[in-house]
Amino acid sequence: MRFFNFPDYQLNRQQFYNNAGNRHTEEYVQASISNRGKKNIWMLRGGMAWNDIRNNVNNGMTDYWQTKASVKDGSILNINSRNKSYRPSVYFYGLHTFSDTKSLDYVFDGYYSRNNYNRFYNEDDKSFHSLVKEDYCYVKANANYSMAFSHRNKLVFSLFEFMRISDSEYTGTSTYNQNLHSSETILFADYSQRLGRFFFDINPGLSFLTYRLKGMESINHLTPRLQTRAVYKIDKVQQLQFTFALGNTYPRINTINNVEQQIDPIIILKGNPDMDNSILLNPRLSHTLNLNKFALQTGVSYFYQNHSIISDYYIRDGHLISTFRDDCIYHRPSADISMTYKPSSSLNMKLSGQWIEHLVRGGTENRSLSSISGSAMVNYYIQDFSFSVSLATPSQDLIDSQIRRKTFWQYQLSAMWKHGNWAIEANANNLFMMKNNIVDELSAPYYSFKQINQSRSYNQYATLKIVYSFDYGKKTSQTPDYEHKNSESAILK
Repeated sequence: MRFFNFPDYQLNRQQFYNNAGNRHTEEYVQASISNRGKKNIWMLRGGMAWNDIRNNVNNGMTDYWQTKASVKDGSILNINSRNKSYRPSVYFYGLHTFSDTKSLDYVFDGYYSRNNYNRFYNEDDKSFHSLVKEDYCYVKANANYSMAFSHRNKLVFSLFEFMRISDSEYTGTSTYNQNLHSSETILFADYSQRLGRFFFDINPGLSFLTYRLKGMESINHLTPRLQTRAVYKIDKVQQLQFTFALGNTYPRINTINNVEQQIDPIIILKGNPDMDNSILLNPRLSHTLNLNKFALQTGVSYFYQNHSIISDYYIRDGHLISTFRDDCIYHRPSADISMTYKPSSSLNMKLSGQWIEHLVRGGTENRSLSSISGSAMVNYYIQDFSFSVSLATPSQDLIDSQIRRKTFWQYQLSAMWKHGNWAIEANANNLFMMKNNIVDELSAPYYSFKQINQSRSYNQYATLKIVYSFDYGKKTSQTPDYEHKNSESAILK
């Protein structure tokens, strides 16, 4: 049976333990029931977002190697693409405090997005056009009931509902109509208890998903989830912590379809609606030591994912088909260390390093990648001034269990002056570093590439900000921070 899971966001391997339902840690529960001066709190927010991104390559040149397609080296090409969307949204938050120990909070977050994708590819006398218009609806609803008891224990029940509806109309070189409906309901029960030096939090749950793609039967699936945390305080300066997470994730929604699009004389993009869901495991053990001016944290962890999604390439009728497959297993053992030294209240320094081993088994070939990286930071404060220096070593990563990514040395210098309502901030990022490129490489039986990018996040730049803040009396925050998210899309690109 196929199963596609659509949680609130695409799961990040580094942050797997922070998936939906884990928000009710001991600190969150305490914050929820500590609003004793307020019986009822509401917040309503509406918004409108508009986005228009264009990427044009005019009079470029392409060369082909080892292909039997009717193309020639040195072809002149023009690529013009445009992603345009507008999105009205609404967000509602409510909190009811029934007593000092019981409270209920709930969230409704939804938006409608009109997405337009227009790509025109012209190479000599051959043209390929992709034009897609999509109506996309997203709804998230969440309710949490919290109870605190007299024996330093707490219980929280959480209910999540996620709904996505996408209707896409493909025209141009290929013509398709694609409709996708998904609804997921997740129930969590979170119990935490403190017993002397020992604290534990166990968060079991169930996920029920119903999913339907146009032309296919509905798929229903029930999946268990579990997140747990245990902390043991060895003495006044040391503690051990163990975390464990069991969950699931899903292929990106723009890959789960029956669409085929020819994007150039060689490549045809093809969706794959038959990919299975992934089961994820993530145990971690860490030790912390806090002395007067020195702090040390060490940790080891292991991440496991079956049905890891990778790109798949094969030849059909002289064309390269670019699609997706789910028959890989991903392993990632890792170890990390972090040291902080604070000789005075005005100076602190931090050094950190990590080792990660990426292992991919199955699919078209096995892959392995070892990575060791580190970073350093120094902060200094004096009266109204603050200064900061940070440095990061080159690193390697395995993107989507397949693409090898190399990054370069990075550093940043910053200074800030703040007095009253005025603030002046200056930043310098990677100045005088000329080879600040990000290199992506992929090698597969029928396709390989090497791509060199310059990211705005890593390029050389300097900024100067002058800020004046207005005070409106005493301000208190009783509602959660609202995180603006980009519009999702199920368009195959």
